[in-house]
Amino acid sequence: MEKRQHRRIPFRRSVHLLSSRGEDEQILESADFSLSGMAMVSQRPVRVGEKVWLRFEVNTLGDPRELNVQAEIRYVDLAANSYRVGVSFLEPR
Repeated sequence: MEKRQHRRIPFRRSVHLLSSRGEDEQILESADFSLSGMAMVSQRPVRVGEKVWLRFEVNTLGDPRELNVQAEIRYVDLAANSYRVGVSFLEPR
């Protein structure tokens, strides 16, 4: 049974991940996207529960826009030679 609130769709983009402390930036590749979260592939592990900033580009009606969103790392799974990282987007304050 599916537990997610929103359906995930394939979404391939470079995503800049920056720790909430403003250090340790890395570039990941996204795998899928929904209104509430995203899955990405990383070459380095990240900590579950850590709050991070994500920066990536989306196209809205042919108009590219850069999004900056805060997210929380929900899971990290080792997969072959990389890590699959799942995040939940946090509500803006």
